[in-house]
Amino acid sequence: MLPFTHLRSRGVLGKLRAYFMRSRLMKFELKHTFDASVDAVIDAMTDPAFPEFMKANMKMMSDIKSIDRKEQPGRLDWRLRCVPIPLIKKVGPKEVPPEALAFIQESSLDRTAKRMTFKNVGEHPKVKKHLENSGTFTFRDLGGRTERTISGELKVTNLSFLLKPLAMIAEQLIYSNAQNLLNEEARVFAEFLKQRKPAAA
Repeated sequence: MLPFTHLRSRGVLGKLRAYFMRSRLMKFELKHTFDASVDAVIDAMTDPAFPEFMKANMKMMSDIKSIDRKEQPGRLDWRLRCVPIPLIKKVGPKEVPPEALAFIQESSLDRTAKRMTFKNVGEHPKVKKHLENSGTFTFRDLGGRTERTISGELKVTNLSFLLKPLAMIAEQLIYSNAQNLLNEEARVFAEFLKQRKPAAA
């Protein structure tokens, strides 16, 4: 085995550091298709009643509620408090309470561009310090149907150099859980959209 100083002299340590710095950022994209127009999908997603519907019908969320909502001409800014069911039930003998993973989803809708940006901010100081997640919702007309694309970035950050390899494992685990959660949200949203159609007619 090469000594640590020899690794440093050959520049290997620097290359490893650069590799782990690059690998901390995970980009993702999820697509869902709904049987409604783009305007109908956006209106349903921003319906004040949707968070309560999600709370009642999503198994992976214990609570979702609106904490702030500002309507402006052509723009909506909305903050939701979301409490997912913990992916890991226990750490040693201690149970992980849902509140430990609570986060605030800050979203802004540009109605003219038909584009929504979002940022999820953890409430717990340790989650907020080490996890960053943001992205966009875009909508494409498919002749009366809508393709919704969620594009974003997930990053585990502010770790020491020795812990950075674990960030990749954490990102994969968090992304897998987030993917399942967003797929469930899409299924629940499709039901909400169906129930909402008569009222929108």
